[in-house]
Amino acid sequence: YEAVGAWLSADGSLLQVFRPVIYPQGSMRLGTTNRPWVGEEFDLDLICQLHGCGNANPLAVYDVVYGRLNENVAYKEILEKKKRCLRLNYAGNFHLDIVPACPDPPRGQTCVKVPDRKLECWVPTNPIGFGDWFFDRCRYRPQAGLGYLAKDVKPLPSPVPSELKYPLQRALQLMKRHRDSFFDGNPEAARSVVLTTLAATFYRGQESLSACLDDIVTSILILVESTPGIIAIPNPTNTAENFADSWNAERYGQFKKYIRNFRRQLDSLTQQRGLDEVNKGLGTLFGTSAATRAVNAFGEQTKSLRETNALRVVPKTAAI
Repeated sequence: YEAVGAWLSADGSLLQVFRPVIYPQGSMRLGTTNRPWVGEEFDLDLICQLHGCGNANPLAVYDVVYGRLNENVAYKEILEKKKRCLRLNYAGNFHLDIVPACPDPPRGQTCVKVPDRKLECWVPTNPIGFGDWFFDRCRYRPQAGLGYLAKDVKPLPSPVPSELKYPLQRALQLMKRHRDSFFDGNPEAARSVVLTTLAATFYRGQESLSACLDDIVTSILILVESTPGIIAIPNPTNTAENFADSWNAERYGQFKKYIRNFRRQLDSLTQQRGLDEVNKGLGTLFGTSAATRAVNAFGEQTKSLRETNALRVVPKTAAI
């Protein structure tokens, strides 16, 4: 990431006149990256924001970024043109998606527009604003009467251990993992940005991961079952962008099946008893290998507590 950024913004490059700024977007910025599904690779999305290009042809802006990457001997061999990005394929490891962008100040201070090669036009978006909005939602605490936590509480850096993440981040990772399991690695019917926006919108500040996940899935299910036709999912920080614009009746139908299945499986999980049953239920939700690792870790922790006489049952009180 740093090497590519340095190449794109180096003195004397084709892009120098546009004063490029490089920053990550998507799950890496939000701290919601998952281990890739079987046969998939890690991917990192970054924005290459140019300046003074707002009136330029979108395909010309795309091509100038392509031209700069193509000048690098190493990048030239792994460079691929995509619909809205330029992909560097590090085979068997990960791929890096570089999205050219220009500022779009009429829509907002952090708004940008990106070229779409298929439509041959500019497409509005706002990755910085979206990331800030997501972490504001992570810090939302209505139960404490605080509304949003103070602005000097900065988002946790990524990557961080799971136990240090916000409940919303962890719930979203579980939603994406069930998506991968349900669609066997094909995310098209439930794109990550769609799940992110819906999850953050319906988050109510729960500290409990299970309560957070339960409420989010229920709220999404109510939305899709009560809305005629295909729902719109506008970018909360740039409403000109609809994250659901790629859905047709078939894809949206698959998304609804995914949400209904998620709700049924969560309900079923609460009825299961014993680690073997729980393991099977979690495997259906999130994949067998991940479930087995989690249940085994829980079993080892319980065993350790029992052997040290530290295993306790907390008595119920009037407040519970």
